[in-house]
Amino acid sequence: MKVEILYAGKVIGHSDLQPVDPPMGVAAGPFDATPDYDPRLHAYVIDDDYNEPDTEALSARSVEFGTVVCAGVGIEDFSKTLNELNVTILGIAYPDYATAFESHPLFKAYWRS
Repeated sequence: MKVEILYAGKVIGHSDLQPVDPPMGVAAGPFDATPDYDPRLHAYVIDDDYNEPDTEALSARSVEFGTVVCAGVGIEDFSKTLNELNVTILGIAYPDYATAFESHPLFKAYWRS
C-alpha cells in the first residue's frame, strides 16, 4: 500500500508498505523523506538513539484508501549508520488491513499457514 506520511497535516515522506504482522495490523516499509522531514521532530529512533517526537502529530494517508486509521506511526532513522529510513504503521484495524493487503503475497502466505 503506497502511503504519504504526514506530520501535523504536512507530507514529510512516502512509503510502499508491506504487511509485516497481519494479526497485529502492522505494516512497514522504507521511508522516502521529503525536504520537510526533520529526524529530530519526526523520528523516534535516530541512529540507535531514542528520540521523543510528537508521535500524535504523525499520520498516514493512502491515495487509494484515504486516511489510515491506526494506533500509531513510527519512523526509524538510521540514515547515518546504515543509510536507511523506515516507517512502521501500528494497529491498522480489521477490515481495513485486510482490504489494503488481501492481494499481497506476504498477506496470502501468512493466512495459508
